[in-house]
This record gives sequence, C-alpha cells and structure tokens, in this order.
Amino acid sequence: MDKKRRETIVHEINYWKQNKLLPDAYCDFLMNLYTSGEGEFEEAEIRKKSEKSSNVFVSGVSLLGGLLAVIALVFGDLALVIQAVISILISAGVMIVSFRPGASPIVRIFSRIVSAFVILLLSVELWNTYYANEVIILYLLIGVQCILWTVGGLITKQHYFTVSGALGIVVLLILYF
Repeated sequence: MDKKRRETIVHEINYWKQNKLLPDAYCDFLMNLYTSGEGEFEEAEIRKKSEKSSNVFVSGVSLLGGLLAVIALVFGDLALVIQAVISILISAGVMIVSFRPGASPIVRIFSRIVSAFVILLLSVELWNTYYANEVIILYLLIGVQCILWTVGGLITKQHYFTVSGALGIVVLLILYF
C-alpha cells in the first residue's frame, strides 16, 4: 500500500476515534493493522489528554467564578448595582464557557447550573433590598424563574432544569397554601 493511501486511512481512523463513530478498541485495532504496529496514532491520544486537562481548567474557572458571585451576593456589603454587575458578568462568562465547542457535557451542565444559581441569588438579593416585607413578590420572582427553567428545560431537553423548575414550583405552591 502506498504511503499517501495509508496516511488517508490513518487520518480517517483518527477521525472515527475522536468523534466516537467506532469504539476505541476497533479504532486501535484498525490503526495497528494499517500502521503495522508503529503507533502513528499517538498524536490523537495526546490531543485527547490535553482536551481533558483543558476541560478541568475551564470547569475550575467556572466554579471559581460562581463562588465569587455567591460570596459577593451573600456576604458582600457592596452596593446592589455592583453586585448585580458582578453577577451578570460572571453568569455571562460562565454561560459562554458552556457554549464553547470543545466543552465536555459535564462542563456545560455545571456552567448552566452555576449561572442559574447566581441569577436566582441576584433576584433574591434584589427582593431583599427593595421588597423585604412582601413575601408574595419573592414567591413571584422565584416562581417566574422556576417556570422559565421548566420551559427552557423542556425546549432544550435539559432534564435537570425541567426537574428543578417543576420541583421549585411544587415547593412554592406548598409554601404559599
């Protein structure tokens, strides 16, 4: 077999392996078959390891950003406007991370949950600042967010948002009545 044809086949096998079109064991077998055991597929393995370390870094940054926002909202004596700006910027940054093309599903889920939690805390802080004596407004704020989570989860097929929104609505109804 000529070299160009072998390179094409090896490239295709790497593509199949990276995109999970075939199980890893099959791809390894085919790679060993076409490379005569020379191991020309090590580049794909190195790239896979670097993607995992990148995902760990991104999820760490998301966690740190979410914790900073929670600390600013819960324990901060900052002005409400500054807290709102910090929360919105961190939520937007975390959501951008979740839509990154190379992000793993766990990073995407985690980033979206952190953003929703930060927005929930911000709305509770807004209620506490402006309407602290009116509990019905707090129920309405949380209820609207739960409805948005449920509808958004149904539309995007993200079951964790659907379940959390539905449970939040049930808890609010139990507390109200």
